[in-house]
Amino acid sequence: MKPNYFKLFAGIPLILCFFLLSSCKIMKPSDYKKAKEVVSSELAKVGLHGDVTINKLDWTALEIPTYHVSYTYSEKTYDGQTVTLETDTVFHNDWTDTTSDHLPEYKEAYLKQQSVQKKEKKIEGQLKKQSLGLHISFFGFLSNSNRDEKEQILDSIASQNLKEGKKDFAGYYQIPFQTLIDQELIRMTIYIKDGVSVKEQDLKAAAKKLDASKLPDGAYDFYYSKGCYADSTSYSFKVKDGKVVFL
Repeated sequence: MKPNYFKLFAGIPLILCFFLLSSCKIMKPSDYKKAKEVVSSELAKVGLHGDVTINKLDWTALEIPTYHVSYTYSEKTYDGQTVTLETDTVFHNDWTDTTSDHLPEYKEAYLKQQSVQKKEKKIEGQLKKQSLGLHISFFGFLSNSNRDEKEQILDSIASQNLKEGKKDFAGYYQIPFQTLIDQELIRMTIYIKDGVSVKEQDLKAAAKKLDASKLPDGAYDFYYSKGCYADSTSYSFKVKDGKVVFL
């Protein structure tokens, strides 16, 4: 008896439909409402009471049925801004907790202060006027608080802020620029424009030419990349009392 290939192939679409229907489902307004409630609850645990917007919500079966949530968290701040942070997270099918971190990078919110961003632009302008032998693309502050001892200092500052009524982003927003410098909570990165071949000795030579007389004290990096981290070069140094200190 010959096998009935027609019946075999005709059953494939039914099998595919079964797997598709069992691995995804259409999100309803009630699902978005629940996602907002759960995310807001997680944020409130660390003192974040701003606005939550669910940008995307998906559900997948896999081994453990899981909700995938993309959301925006925003707060109106003391300096007249509405600062937003975006993140992605996951929850179990019953909306219980997972090992995933549900929080945005709120402890780095101080980088978004108007005073800090204005300082950033001012330094960038000063650097671009200098003749360093390299084309500067842009300049930026990066958080240096991911090390344990620095995170402890930052947490202490935030705790004091809360006592003083400075509640923006759970106390991690309203931190004076000079405090960030004095406590070494930020490091300065000078990004070099790509398009030409740059080696570490070129970055070191640029550091030697750097006029640091108007630059804040702290840790600095020249950073060059051709588009991927694996093909990047950097050179670290410090500035102290207006002079470059080589490490």
